[in-house]
Amino acid sequence: MAVLTLAVLRASTDRPPDQAVPSTTPSEAINAIPDGRTGTAWPTAPGACGADTLLPIVSSAPPAEHTGIQVLLGGERLRLVDFDSGRARILPDAVVHPGEYAAVLAGDPITAYATTGSCNETAPYAMLRISVDHRVSVIRPLAPTEWALTDGNQVWIASFASDIDNPYGTIIPVAGGQRVRLPLGFYASAIVGDTIVGLMQPDPSISPTWLALVDARTGRLQVKLDQHVAPLAAGAGQVFWTSGCHDDASRCTLHGRLIDGGETRGFPLPGPACCGVVSPDGTRIAFLMERASPDSRFDGHPLPPMDLAIMQLDTGRLGIVPGIELPAKSQPGLAFVGRGDWLVIALDAGSHTRLLAWRPGLRQPYETNALPGLVHHPPTLVVTSH
Repeated sequence: MAVLTLAVLRASTDRPPDQAVPSTTPSEAINAIPDGRTGTAWPTAPGACGADTLLPIVSSAPPAEHTGIQVLLGGERLRLVDFDSGRARILPDAVVHPGEYAAVLAGDPITAYATTGSCNETAPYAMLRISVDHRVSVIRPLAPTEWALTDGNQVWIASFASDIDNPYGTIIPVAGGQRVRLPLGFYASAIVGDTIVGLMQPDPSISPTWLALVDARTGRLQVKLDQHVAPLAAGAGQVFWTSGCHDDASRCTLHGRLIDGGETRGFPLPGPACCGVVSPDGTRIAFLMERASPDSRFDGHPLPPMDLAIMQLDTGRLGIVPGIELPAKSQPGLAFVGRGDWLVIALDAGSHTRLLAWRPGLRQPYETNALPGLVHHPPTLVVTSH
């Protein structure tokens, strides 16, 4: 029986009262810049965990063609969404209660897995299973030092060192198997097949310095890839990272290579990048990329906004998804559709989630109906069918 596996987090705050649908247009000028000019604040709306959410600025259109996209979306409730019709089915369950948030991590058209964060770091965690008939149940509790990793085929529970008496992280398959001890100072961030991608911090007095690969079956270090770099994405048998993006003396570069070895390729980037996803066929990578300068309409916001970029890996051609401007430090939910060129995008809009889809050739993304309900940032989704 196919199952959907998810996790739930318990927030430290209760759900806010009903809120108006947030506007994506800038608010009125409300703050002053040191030289005396009046700045316009970036638009916000109340969000989860008692915080304000910086809203995305989007130019979109309703679907003008059949996409066949359906997604599982996390948040206050688990929802199955048909993109073309805009209909959302809330999965009935007695597990995700008010003040809790389910977060979808990744998956394929049959199985989905999840991880979580929490408003309250001491709150309990739980992994959930959604059966083929959409019943929701708890699989197992998760400790505060544990989180889920998946490559779309199976799910693992990774942990990090909790204290001096437990200096090693571990990893274990959810389906059952041996718990494997990870190298000292290794922090897992992704898994591809049986290979864990993470950062190594040999000296606890300094920040992690090496991007490394570790065998999930044995815990042995396979290779140190690069030093003083930032992991960007892993999937489809590949790993990607960036270097030089915050160093004036170096050029910002996207690096990529096969997990199993081979030549490391380098692609120049015009600005810092983060938070990427790899297409299932391994030909494209989507990620956030910082613009060169702040938006002149929001003089009171000091950091540049972010674009959503897609790189074609065989040519190194970089393109920008039109019509989407994201505030600094925000992160959307991203997922490529298994077949075709569609990229699905979930944007946190405070009391709603905005769900968009884009493929090359469109002048602006398609957008389906807004989905009511708070999400624990970032919004998360899994493409379940196409």
